[in-house]
Amino acid sequence: MMLPIYNGLKYSYEVETGHYLLHDNEYKSHIYLQGDDARNFRAQIKQINKLPDPENKTVLLTENTISIYL
Repeated sequence: MMLPIYNGLKYSYEVETGHYLLHDNEYKSHIYLQGDDARNFRAQIKQINKLPDPENKTVLLTENTISIYL
């Protein structure tokens, strides 16, 4: 069972035991990340979450990261 972790403006992602399901909010495109791809995605999200949140820029960075994988 996938747990919804992030529900953004355009994109969302869910996680299950280190694997990620990335999708747009209209469910037109999606991708399932596992292995090295999942580890890279997790590392990028951790870096974004460490940043201060001036004017909601971390949300935009997260959305951009998801869109790169899609």
